[in-house]
Amino acid sequence: MGSQQPIRAAGALLWRQRDTEALPEFALIRRARYDDWTLPKGKVERHEHVLDAAVREVREETGHRVVLGRPLVTQRYTVGGVDKVVRYWAAEATEATGTFEFGASDEISELCWLPADEARARLSYRHDTRVLSDFLSGPLRTLPLVVLRHAKAVKRVAWSGADDDRPLDRRGQAEAKRLVSLLAAFGVDAAVSSPARRCLDTLGPYARDRGLDVALEPLFSETDHAATPGRSRRRSAELLRESASLVVCSHRPVLPDLIGALVSAGQPMPRQLRPGGFLVLHRDVAHKRPAAAAVERHRP
Repeated sequence: MGSQQPIRAAGALLWRQRDTEALPEFALIRRARYDDWTLPKGKVERHEHVLDAAVREVREETGHRVVLGRPLVTQRYTVGGVDKVVRYWAAEATEATGTFEFGASDEISELCWLPADEARARLSYRHDTRVLSDFLSGPLRTLPLVVLRHAKAVKRVAWSGADDDRPLDRRGQAEAKRLVSLLAAFGVDAAVSSPARRCLDTLGPYARDRGLDVALEPLFSETDHAATPGRSRRRSAELLRESASLVVCSHRPVLPDLIGALVSAGQPMPRQLRPGGFLVLHRDVAHKRPAAAAVERHRP
């Protein structure tokens, strides 16, 4: 039993605020089979990305189509002798994200909205209350800034043209398509890119799906960054002040300086991103000085 792969699951702490003066309320679901009150979550399906699973499970169990906020504490516990790992995100229920009418099912019999103290008392499991406490210890609202390494490109040695014209290979094209739902999970609504074709092709499927124009930033190209790294770092720091949910796509040699300008002092530098991999820096929108309240890392 100890060698069995852990069960992977994902969900969200779904919350709402009726007006700016009101306390936030939290969505709890009652599972008829277990006669318990818990948070929306479910198993990650085979070949499904954990971000897609979190969005899907919230929609299936509550009727809300959500955009994910900052990550919350991951829960680990045992079910029937098998380890279970559940990843959570904050998710605000708003009119902008769209909502569907909740309908009871054989699995979910009720949904209720409660303020924090009542929600904590109603929840059946201590690990769920830890997720609620983690949310309450940080900012209510954050804005994502996604730092994306371009997807896998044709190798330099196999390309006879200008390096900036080097395209994605077949694997990279598939990675770019997978990024559509992953960037949508964070509600990305603006895009900045190195002018290199491999970066633009990485963002292309998402930009077309969302009707976005991609802003070109030469300072995030390999050539301009190598020539003026200080200007590139300063431009990177400016991104923290952007008021949009933003993705920026660049190259492996540029990313350490770009990320270093964005990650706050004292936070560990994330490991190198693989092709198509990305960081999400969740910016505290209420903070006087732009800063990342949380950082997470994903592969496509």
